[in-house]
Amino acid sequence: MLVIDENGTISLYQGDSGEITVNGLDENNSYTVYFAVQDAKRNPIGTEIQVSVNDSDTATFVLTPEFTELLSVPKNKPYEIYYYGIKVCISESSIEDTLFIANGTYGDLNRIIVYPRKVIGDNNV
Repeated sequence: MLVIDENGTISLYQGDSGEITVNGLDENNSYTVYFAVQDAKRNPIGTEIQVSVNDSDTATFVLTPEFTELLSVPKNKPYEIYYYGIKVCISESSIEDTLFIANGTYGDLNRIIVYPRKVIGDNNV
């Protein structure tokens, strides 16, 4: 499970799954929407997740346990902070826009607070 607060900060346990939904897309366009995560040194974590959207105003990203397992927490820390971005690309044109999250603007960082896993579960990730 993950939680997104009013500032767009995502909180989750390492190894858990969850969904992130982007609303307000123009239903008259077809999009490819990307979700990417970086560490504090701007190193990409995993592969960007992409979703194709046609005739809908919503895109939903599914974060799998395998993906969130990559968001590690050092043993001496109660949590680790990562950063994310979302980009919308209109399929019929060369328009690409990185979205502002929760009234953000240029230079604002979208945080993911990752807490250490508490239980392994079925996936043994």
